[in-house]
Amino acid sequence: MSRNRFTSGFILISLFVALSVSARSAENGCIGCHQQSDFYAQSPKLHEYYQQYLGSPHEQAGVTCDACHGGNARANSAQKAHVGVLPMSDKNSAVHYQKQPETCGQCHGDKRRQFVKSKHYAALMDQRAAPTCTTCHPAMSRRPELRNIVLNACRNCHGEGNSENLPLIADQAEGVFSQLNIAGGLLGWTRIHFESHDWPADSKERVRALEMRYQIIVDKVHQFNLQATDSETSEILGQLREIFKEAQRTHEQQAEDS
Repeated sequence: MSRNRFTSGFILISLFVALSVSARSAENGCIGCHQQSDFYAQSPKLHEYYQQYLGSPHEQAGVTCDACHGGNARANSAQKAHVGVLPMSDKNSAVHYQKQPETCGQCHGDKRRQFVKSKHYAALMDQRAAPTCTTCHPAMSRRPELRNIVLNACRNCHGEGNSENLPLIADQAEGVFSQLNIAGGLLGWTRIHFESHDWPADSKERVRALEMRYQIIVDKVHQFNLQATDSETSEILGQLREIFKEAQRTHEQQAEDS
C-alpha cells in the first residue's frame, strides 16, 4: 500500500471515530457534557472517570452513564439531567455496593446467578465486609478480568494479618486463577494453531466444547468455590493435552505415509 493510500485510510478511520463520538454526544447528554475539556476544572474526578470510560468494555458495548447511575441523558440542563442521580454511599443508589449485583446483573446475569450462591453475597446482604462487583472488576477498567486486581482483593480479606480471622486462602486463590488463565490462553492458542495446521479428526468439535465449558467455569468462579474451579480447570487442561497428543500422532503417521 502506498503512503498516500495509507494516510487516506487513516484519515477516514479517524473521521469515522470522530463522527461516532459526535453522534453519541448528540444522543446522550452525559457524554456531551463530560467529554468537554473545561469540565476538568469543574470536577476533575468526574472528568477523569469519563476518560477511563473511553475504550472500556462498557463504552465499546454502547452502555452510557445513565444506564447504571440513572438520570436523564436527554435533558437540556445539568440540573434536570441529574434528577434521580444518587451518590454511591446512598443505599437507594443503583451503584451502592449492596445494589451492584442487581444493577450489573441486568447485563451480566450469568455471573450474578453464580454470585448470589456465594458466601460473599450472603455477607454483602448482611452488611458485613464482603466484595461486591466493582471490588474485583472496576467498572471503567479496560481489562475487567485483570488478575492482579482480583488477587489483591482476595488478599485484602484473606491475606496474613486480616482483622476478622478469615481463612488464609489468598495464595490458593492465586494458584487457581493462574491455572484458569493458563487454560484460557491455551484454548486460544489451540484454535490458532489448528486453524493454520488443519483440524485433525473431531478435534474442532472437542475444542469448541472445551471453550464453552471454560466459559461456564469463568461464570461459576463467582461462587468462589476454589476447589471446584481448580478441579474443572485441570480437567480442561488434561483434555487439551490429549487432543495435542492425538494430533501429534496423526501428523507423525501422515509423515510416515507420505
